[in-house]
Amino acid sequence: QVLVLLPPSDLLTQALGGMPAPAKENSQYLKQRASVLFGRPSFKGSTGKSSASSSVPEQSCFDGCFGALLGFPPASANGNHNIVYGEKKTLGPLPIAKQWADIPDEKRSGMCVEVSSCGKETVDGWTNQDSAMACLPHGCNGTDGTGRMYLFGVFDGHGKYGHEVSASASTRMPGHFSSQPEHPSKAPDKALQDSFRRTDDDIYAQMGHDVEYSGSTGVVVLYEEGKKLLTIGNVGDSRAILGQCSEDARSPRWSALPLSTDLKPDLPEERERIELCGGVVTQFKDDETGEEAGPFRVWDDIRQEKPGLAVSRSLGDGASRILGVIAEPVVTKHQLGPQDRFMILASDGLWDTVSNDEAVRIVVKFMHMPNIALKALTEAVRRQEGDTLVDDTTIVLVIFS
Repeated sequence: QVLVLLPPSDLLTQALGGMPAPAKENSQYLKQRASVLFGRPSFKGSTGKSSASSSVPEQSCFDGCFGALLGFPPASANGNHNIVYGEKKTLGPLPIAKQWADIPDEKRSGMCVEVSSCGKETVDGWTNQDSAMACLPHGCNGTDGTGRMYLFGVFDGHGKYGHEVSASASTRMPGHFSSQPEHPSKAPDKALQDSFRRTDDDIYAQMGHDVEYSGSTGVVVLYEEGKKLLTIGNVGDSRAILGQCSEDARSPRWSALPLSTDLKPDLPEERERIELCGGVVTQFKDDETGEEAGPFRVWDDIRQEKPGLAVSRSLGDGASRILGVIAEPVVTKHQLGPQDRFMILASDGLWDTVSNDEAVRIVVKFMHMPNIALKALTEAVRRQEGDTLVDDTTIVLVIFS
């Protein structure tokens, strides 16, 4: 037998195959993929100008009083909610987590972790709005006998200052996790929930009025080494999955197990909360064709001017907060078993193009070369998007021992 070693580019071509799809137009990206439509002058309908045909009647005194009794947020006659933001503040210090690159091999619990983050390639000078997290929080190194506790996360920013929101989330959350009244190992789910809440508070304090139309998703996984337990906290549509291998068959069978649910406005419970807060959940309706396009979004009224947020929970997003978009994470747990081989956390730049099962298939091909696995995932997105990334794409790959 002859072993032929191919360069990485040829390996990716062999693994992915297929011809690149035609490039997608910017207008289509905005309709189908953009996380928020407000403040995008190139997209018709997001400029804040209203048309007479879709005008909203003024709120009556009865409606205002009745809405107040039900706890609905106050609204002005033109449908704009009254929001007051404080002055920007300098945040106080927090315990410093040890980043994965700085953790000695003997304290990595046998795991291999790789992180990749690529910005969209369709806009010149674009700033990547994603941030990633892979760290050992302060005080969670297992010296007290509880076992080490690691945090992994992906934050997908959106809006003008989305990069600042995601960066703040990825740097502040580990410190808040370490600053609980009792050790996080006592109640890890509560510690994770509180970390999201305090991080969201930091974002509002740090950004002031800039948080009005800027925010971030966040999927965070806490791994407890001693218990082999994953605790997942999620707001938005970034996603975490497990790659599982079944040895029952003659050859291994690989499958994907979702660890989180994409929190979209059209989910029944999410939609009910948003509508009770006065928000409107619809797809974008093109003024010229009358056709609905893209994902369901959160609007402040039926004119579909703002904010046009495509998730039902997020960090930041001040204008959406009063419409029922909350920063409370959905927290779930998963007990690791021998079939659980690796974990992928990624922003929707990956998941809007590559399915869970396809992502697992690609990683399996390159498990012995994790950095190439991430390149293969990114290349799979690029090829299907017409040889260019139309969205920021961030991936954290965790291979368990």
